[in-house]
Amino acid sequence: MAQVAADSQFDTRTPAKVAEERPAPPLRAVAGPLAVELLAAYILLTACWVGLGFLLTGPLAGTAVADVDNDVATWLVDQRTPMLNDWSHMGGNLAETLVKIIVTAVIAGIMLLVWRSWREPFIVAAALVLEASVFITTTWIVSRPRPNVERLDSSPVDSSFPSGHVAAAVAYGAIAVVVFQRVRNRIARVIVLVVVIAVPIIVAWARMYRGMHYLTDVIAGALLGAASVIAVVVVVRRADAHALAKSARHSLPQ
Repeated sequence: MAQVAADSQFDTRTPAKVAEERPAPPLRAVAGPLAVELLAAYILLTACWVGLGFLLTGPLAGTAVADVDNDVATWLVDQRTPMLNDWSHMGGNLAETLVKIIVTAVIAGIMLLVWRSWREPFIVAAALVLEASVFITTTWIVSRPRPNVERLDSSPVDSSFPSGHVAAAVAYGAIAVVVFQRVRNRIARVIVLVVVIAVPIIVAWARMYRGMHYLTDVIAGALLGAASVIAVVVVVRRADAHALAKSARHSLPQ
């Protein structure tokens, strides 16, 4: 009994960390807080990225930032070769809409089957949904023209900011978060980490090379993908901690 009390006294884990290490609470118990906080995250991220987009298309237009954007776009066009054209096509497809939906659905499904928990597949799927929602809203509002170079792709969305492909590629990082939480095998961790770092770099290069985005577009897309993953992880941890605290209160003797 004394040992248990001592362990509890010196447990330095945060409530969110304790909740993360416990089995996930029933989804219905946290669905309300999850929905509210994810909506708040969507509004906050959209406001930030719309503001950044207007900054690039307004005060920063015609400055050194715009000059670098144009210089990089022009330089990449000068580097084009038939072989690089093919490679860039494959690279860009790593985060194509259908590909990212299939990859996310398959991986989330596998996680659900293996761990029998909603938490892990939810993190992976929600990161992509949040990123896509913010991207669609932002790109529609900002409507930044694409680089004035020959483009090797067509797109139903004729807006450059931010790069949705790069944002989605970085959002794959949610898979690494889950793997590092649930998998102890170092080789598996290294493989996943290498993939989630390499894919965004390849996609960013491919989208700029093919004339679809400026450098600032892909940077903004990368930041959006990372922010979406962080937001979802924080929201899920807070929901878990809330459910744990609520359960603890109910278990106290009356």
